[in-house]
Amino acid sequence: MKVLVSAYACNPAQGGECGNGFHWTWEMAKRGHEVWCLTTPYGETGIPPFLARHADEPAAGRVHFTYMEAPAWVQFLYRWQFGVYLHYMVWQYKAWRLARQLDQAVDFDLVHHATYSSLKMGSWMWRLGKPLVYGPVGGAQKAPIAFRRYLPDWFRTETLRSAFTWVLTTFDVNLHQNLRRATLVLASNDESADLARRLGAQRVELFLDTGLPEAFQAAQFPERTAQPVLRLLWVGRLFPNKALPLVLDALSQVDQRVPFHLTVLGDGPMRHLVPGWIEQYGLQDRVTWRGSVPWTEVHAAMLSHDVFLFGSLRDSFASQFMEAMATGLPIITLNHQGARTFIPNAAAIKVPVDQPEVATAAMARAVEYVYDHPAERLAMGRAGYDFAMRQTWPNRMDRLLTMLGELGLDTTAAADPGRAGQSAPVRQPQPSAPAEPVLAR
Repeated sequence: MKVLVSAYACNPAQGGECGNGFHWTWEMAKRGHEVWCLTTPYGETGIPPFLARHADEPAAGRVHFTYMEAPAWVQFLYRWQFGVYLHYMVWQYKAWRLARQLDQAVDFDLVHHATYSSLKMGSWMWRLGKPLVYGPVGGAQKAPIAFRRYLPDWFRTETLRSAFTWVLTTFDVNLHQNLRRATLVLASNDESADLARRLGAQRVELFLDTGLPEAFQAAQFPERTAQPVLRLLWVGRLFPNKALPLVLDALSQVDQRVPFHLTVLGDGPMRHLVPGWIEQYGLQDRVTWRGSVPWTEVHAAMLSHDVFLFGSLRDSFASQFMEAMATGLPIITLNHQGARTFIPNAAAIKVPVDQPEVATAAMARAVEYVYDHPAERLAMGRAGYDFAMRQTWPNRMDRLLTMLGELGLDTTAAADPGRAGQSAPVRQPQPSAPAEPVLAR
């Protein structure tokens, strides 16, 4: 096939959206298909070095990257939050216009909107009139209003976000047409799948929005020996929706007979509040906040702790879950959104999201349970490990191509899968240095 990938965020040197955009492109090329990827200049920091390191692989000769920037005035507005959204929308429009020209020369067999993974922002690529894969996309999930005490600045982070989502999903004709015309919509949680169907999507499938990083693919299950102190781990950016105070509240309710210690890894806008939260819940001797650390230290921490404890109130599916399961960590989390949909029940204790008092008490009891039952803890870790080892990028591409085949598309590889050589990337003029994509945050 000749495949066009729209990946606003695309960089193999980064995780999250950037890593997803690149992996979808690279895995498709590894299957013998010719791939054209449209992305921003931000990807230039990672894509050319990656291709240079893999120049001897046939896939390197089947990928064609075009780095395209928005106009100068849009780039200037990028420094403010509203400018981030505007930058993305204008870039999508420009990407479609360039894609239309490319299609006249190439005649694509398939178009894949890979990033951003925001359902409400839509894509212009449906206008090409070619089979379109949209996603995985999410964003329809909302933080439960009953838990607003755990989210600082609720109005700005949740109320305005919900209003913005409602406006787009109600009045954006382009979004409606995008969903109706898409051959396949991949949704990263039940809430987003339901919304896509309500807006007219014909074929919607649940699909994780993250794959297992190669660095976390352990050859064998990491065995753990029970220690006198239960070692808990929290990893994430310190954004309001991650709701670190909820976890701290739960830990303040754990029975005093249970010796535990929580390590918090992460930094972000809420950093100035963390010391006060720890003091508020009386956990000064039981919580260590280390701030942002390199991924190698995150990996090491996951291997040296006993349980991954995370209570995000709004997430499609936190990539930390996948990494924790890959290192054999059992999980304690909330039973909603992507965690409810994808984390195997045997790998986690998922507490109900009814009322804050119920959720925090249940989370406290879960901590006590895993301390009292080390064998069960090990079994949960193994169940998660087995699940994570199946979420590799080759397996994800297998599933996507199988779905497309079931829909009648010919997913046969190109006739010359052995061709080598690296294609030269195309770079559109750009007015200033790009900033890291941040919309998904």
